[in-house]
Amino acid sequence: MPPFRRIREGSAMIPRHAVIRWGEPLLLGVGFVDHDHCEAVEMINRLAAAAPTERLDLARAFAHHCVEHFAREEEMMVKTGFFALDPHRDEHIRVVAQLEEVIRALEAGDPCDDYFTVELPQWFLEHRATMDYVTSGFALDHGWVE
Repeated sequence: MPPFRRIREGSAMIPRHAVIRWGEPLLLGVGFVDHDHCEAVEMINRLAAAAPTERLDLARAFAHHCVEHFAREEEMMVKTGFFALDPHRDEHIRVVAQLEEVIRALEAGDPCDDYFTVELPQWFLEHRATMDYVTSGFALDHGWVE
């Protein structure tokens, strides 16, 4: 079984301890963004539920996922002439740096519980509802096709 399977709304695959529930209200209409966000939600849920000893590998995988997703998203912003590329890119840089700090804290033995159960899920939902919402809408309005 792959380490991060898709979560489908209404299925038994959504763990009862999920900090984010994936579903149609989170879709933005850009295929790769929605796919990557679905994977991110599953990874965040696994990180929140993981034992501290399991978190390091999961956090590294999540950081890698973010770097790849952010690169795809930034490419879309460049191709569509997105007006707020720099602030959105700066937020991506900030989040990757924060993830690197969290990984170092995990390596030092800190379980980072609040980060994975509160801060990261809250950031994801806010970023998706603001920057990604505007970015995806702009891209679709300016001819983005996959």
